[in-house]
Amino acid sequence: MQNKTSITTFQGHRGARGLAPENTIPSFKKALEYGLQGLEIDIVLTAENQFLVSHDPFFSHEFCSKPNGEAISKKEELQRLIYKMDYETIKKYDCGKRGHLRYPEQKPFPATKPLLKSFFEEIEKYVLNNKIKKPFYTLEIKSELAWYGFMQPLPSEMVALFIKEITAYPFFDTIKDRLLIESFDVNILNELYKQTQHTDTKFEIGFLVENKLSIEENLAKLNFMPSVYVPYYRLLTKKKIEELHQKGLKVFTWTVNNTEVMQKLKNWGVDSIITDFPNRIPVFESILK
Repeated sequence: MQNKTSITTFQGHRGARGLAPENTIPSFKKALEYGLQGLEIDIVLTAENQFLVSHDPFFSHEFCSKPNGEAISKKEELQRLIYKMDYETIKKYDCGKRGHLRYPEQKPFPATKPLLKSFFEEIEKYVLNNKIKKPFYTLEIKSELAWYGFMQPLPSEMVALFIKEITAYPFFDTIKDRLLIESFDVNILNELYKQTQHTDTKFEIGFLVENKLSIEENLAKLNFMPSVYVPYYRLLTKKKIEELHQKGLKVFTWTVNNTEVMQKLKNWGVDSIITDFPNRIPVFESILK
């Protein structure tokens, strides 16, 4: 991961969601084509206890289609829970060819949700073959209290499954120093710390925040100090960034799609900016060259 004195880096949110279907291999490759240093990925769990790259624990009515090609309706979403489906079934659903009404610049193409292991294999091979600098990965474990036992297991089991899976990857040693594990769910974060604190496996942990509580109030929810504080960008001020840096925390922020706002946050000293649109990164950044 980057150090605290490095320049502001940029990460592709779900790949390059503004330009390509989210959380698909081509979308992540698109972000890297623009020179982004990091990739932000969401993961949920399948019925086989495999982690899948997906923002939702179901198939979204906004851009996913059933195996017969029909668009999924809003009311059908909860009838198609990923936690109740095996991967052979999951990969029959398309989540790219319909495009996305909220992202008119997005170029549609047939696409499926990849397994997390396949994602890493594909991206690591891609950067090697194209002589691209290896990216860092911001990996969000999707979890909510209302989902426990319904769309996911309890946090203790989910975290144990995550640690078991990712550390078993034959390439884990080559990616572990480029990983940040984050979540909005403090139960997930506390479990991750608890289950790794006395082991040789240590993860950098990020705390996602979208509430208006003070920094101290939010950090008090955790049983440890995270490596990175990850608030919604509208919650940030220059003073808050300075305060977080003084506490020894890095500051990542999401989801910034306006070039002027990116410039402002960079001037304030934010460590990393997550965006849907890699083509909107300020032109002064050498990463576009």
